[in-house]
Amino acid sequence: MEFERIQERGNRILNRTYLIWILAAFAYFSIFLFWEKKNLGRSLNGSLYIFGFCGVCAVYGFLFFSKTFETSDRFGFVLGVLLRGVLILSTPIFEDDWARYLWDGWISSEKGSPYGIKPESFFGEIDPIRTEILSRINHPDWPTIYGPLLEIYFYLIHLLFPWKLWALKLFLLVPDILLFFLIRTKYGTRSSAIYFWNPVLIKEVFLNAHPDIIGIFFLFFSFYLMEKYKFRLSFFVWGLSLAVKGFGILLFPFLLKWHWEKNHNWKKTVIDPSLAVLGIVLAYSPFLFFSKETDFTSLRSFIGSFTFFPLGYNILHATFGELSRAIWALPSILSTLIFLNKRYTSDLEKEEKIGITFFLFFYFCPVVNAWYLLWMFPFLLRFPRNFWPSWMFLFLGQFSYLNFANLGDWRSVVEKGFYVHPDLLLLSVSFIFLPILLIWIRVRFSSKIANSL
Repeated sequence: MEFERIQERGNRILNRTYLIWILAAFAYFSIFLFWEKKNLGRSLNGSLYIFGFCGVCAVYGFLFFSKTFETSDRFGFVLGVLLRGVLILSTPIFEDDWARYLWDGWISSEKGSPYGIKPESFFGEIDPIRTEILSRINHPDWPTIYGPLLEIYFYLIHLLFPWKLWALKLFLLVPDILLFFLIRTKYGTRSSAIYFWNPVLIKEVFLNAHPDIIGIFFLFFSFYLMEKYKFRLSFFVWGLSLAVKGFGILLFPFLLKWHWEKNHNWKKTVIDPSLAVLGIVLAYSPFLFFSKETDFTSLRSFIGSFTFFPLGYNILHATFGELSRAIWALPSILSTLIFLNKRYTSDLEKEEKIGITFFLFFYFCPVVNAWYLLWMFPFLLRFPRNFWPSWMFLFLGQFSYLNFANLGDWRSVVEKGFYVHPDLLLLSVSFIFLPILLIWIRVRFSSKIANSL
């Protein structure tokens, strides 16, 4: 009898958990379909978007605090895949980068390389598909800025399914699911579910088609391999992450430090990291065979002249003027150098150090796109020791979609530009991190602070 009562109680808990998963999935579906309907009717604006996003975050928060993520991970995984399937067939919102992805795939198939070729040189195209895609590309006067592994991905998708946005999104399931299982292996079931149902991840990758998930997987995998003592493969995979986007360069000192701690061999410390160069060269070689151009020229112009949702960068610019372009990465670099010394940071876990490094980098960066913040996301999934201000940053980054154009303030668009944000919004988001950081310091080091006092 006792066994039957326990079994009956377990079934009730399981049925309740399934019900919660189904209701949560329904809420996600409803909000994403609401965006789809409004977007197709050209009535979606920034305010409606933020309202819907807060709704998704409320559901996500409920799943987190109700500990639903700790149970029925298989059922939650299946629902998460179904949700992604719906978004793969949906239209991106407030984003047009996907047009460049499709265009680059076609250019690579025609010319062998997309680098150094400006889309505006094709103005006057008579092919209706190419004309439509061309009309949607932002900054057609700039050659592409995307790394070689992304360009290979765009090319392969174009070969298999020409001009199909759904195909571009569909195959992003591969690194996404691999990352899910990698996180589950490293941090456990709860962390992998928190990853898989994160609304920022789902929306940026499978609604808006940003392929950064490829590089994020390689970057996180390189650290996993380092912990498994597969040093050369770790550096090679890390090099592949740089061939997607260069954000992983921030973490090279951490890889090098952990490599040295496990080997204490100068020869291996020189030879093993050189495998990263091999990964980068292999990625660029197909394009260098057809063209001497790379993404470096355009990327240098992009970093040197473009600003978008600048937060701490505005503070630097108000203090140092144009010199800010040369020094904005210094806080992140200095923090990394401090973290290399155990004497000052022995109380911090390595994931916390990585979270802080990424936080400082993106906070002071002149260009903060919402999907860039996903690069630090897998490193925030170790509980309870994680740098949760970066969690706040991940979600607050969605306010970058509240520019004048998306708010419908066309007078300000004409006066200030299409991608400019209201000053009050930038100031509010910039300074909200001051109390957040103070609270983190107080909570994280409360015992040490008390002892010092």
